[in-house]
Amino acid sequence: MDTTTTPIPSAAGQLANEGETLTPILRTGIVPTRALSGGRMHLPGATTLAPQRHDTTETAIAIISGHVAVLSGNAMQPYHPRAGDMIYIPATLPYAVVNLSNNASVLAQVFRTDPGFDTDVHRMPELDQAVRDQIPDLRRAHHKALLTRRSGRARRT
Repeated sequence: MDTTTTPIPSAAGQLANEGETLTPILRTGIVPTRALSGGRMHLPGATTLAPQRHDTTETAIAIISGHVAVLSGNAMQPYHPRAGDMIYIPATLPYAVVNLSNNASVLAQVFRTDPGFDTDVHRMPELDQAVRDQIPDLRRAHHKALLTRRSGRARRT
C-alpha cells in the first residue's frame, strides 16, 4: 500500500480513543491541497466518535453504509442520516457520531476545509455525558425499528 491508502491514526482518533479509525486520504503532504482534505471514517459496532468541534473547519460527512446518529449542538440533538446522505457541519458546531448497531460497522467519507485533515479538532469532554445519556435510547429505538421492519415483511402462512 502507498501512503494514500495506508490507514494512519489521526489526532481525532487518538482523542476519541473509542475504536474508530480516521484514515486521511487527501491532505497536505500527500497532495498539493490548499483548503481541502478528505478521508475515510470507520466506526466499529457499538462505538461513538466522541464530542468535538472544529474552530475554523467546515466538515461534510457522507454516510456510505451502516446506521448512525449524528448528535449536534450543545444539546447534542440527534439527526439520523441514512446511507447515501451527506451531513454538513459548520465550523464551531459541536458534534458526535454514534454507531447505532452493536455489531455492524459504519463507513463514511469525511471532507474538511482543513488541508491537514485534523489540525483543528478539539475534544469537548463537557458534552460526553449528554452523549452517553442518549446512546441507550438511540440504540433501543434503532433495534426496535429494525425488528418492526423485519416482522412487517414476514410471510404469514
